[in-house]
Amino acid sequence: MSGKTNKKSLHQKLTEEFIWLDSKYSHPPYHSRLIKEVFSPALGKEDKIIEVGCGAGGLCRKLAQMVTEGEVVGIDISEGYIEKLKRSMERDEAAPKNLAFRLGSAENIPYPDNYFDHAVCSASFSFWSEPEKGLKEIGRVLKPGGKLYIADGYKEGPAWVTVGARIFTLFSPYKMNIYSSQEFREFLQRAGFTVVYQKEVMGALVTMGTKK
Repeated sequence: MSGKTNKKSLHQKLTEEFIWLDSKYSHPPYHSRLIKEVFSPALGKEDKIIEVGCGAGGLCRKLAQMVTEGEVVGIDISEGYIEKLKRSMERDEAAPKNLAFRLGSAENIPYPDNYFDHAVCSASFSFWSEPEKGLKEIGRVLKPGGKLYIADGYKEGPAWVTVGARIFTLFSPYKMNIYSSQEFREFLQRAGFTVVYQKEVMGALVTMGTKK
């Protein structure tokens, strides 16, 4: 999925344009709630954070403003997203200097062992084709005691979230899975994480675990 092609498929074009449009309207208030309710109490200014499946990069930008002496990395399997983000960073003189975007997947993260303090997966986990493998890879790059946050729609959540997500998949080449709150807990536990809490934020379930 990460190899280069000469022409983008219709799915790729529609998905990239949709996520960019969505990032201007529905994402900002959601990201602001995540920052207030989840990340503000947990982050230190020197922390290193990776977002797996960063999409249009809005959450990464907010996180970079919090860890002013740390580092934030956003990775995504979409070359289109990453190319746009890099061009945007080059044009924006006010772009955070501690923020970088790289091509990568949950199953193949281009960073060494025990590098990050926090890993974030916002609205991406449900699209992973190999969730167990992806979580093990995240565990590899997290420091001992590092924190993983998965924020996604879930079976017991509001219908408008899951219906909206399924409509989005009509324009995406990637299959979406909607998991229950218990299934999220079990995913993390099998990958070697201790689940600390689960809470709903604007219709999405946030499951937080620490690396043992």
